[in-house]
Amino acid sequence: MIQLNKPLTVVIGILALGALAFNIYENPRVSHLFGKEINDWLYRAFWLLIIGLCVYNYIYIDRNTLKNKSKSKSKR
Repeated sequence: MIQLNKPLTVVIGILALGALAFNIYENPRVSHLFGKEINDWLYRAFWLLIIGLCVYNYIYIDRNTLKNKSKSKSKR
């Protein structure tokens, strides 16, 4: 899995959440993703997947940061 830093993960997650919210608000019959027309539910599933990956990546980064901090404290 691609490891991103915290700020980039948060920004991508917020943008994905915005795209999902706008799509739900607008409620189109057909959405466009990468220049192709797709069903609006597939579009929403794609953005939900991106949001899920961002949340998972953020939690993963946070846990590793806490583990590294506790290891450095125990070495002192």
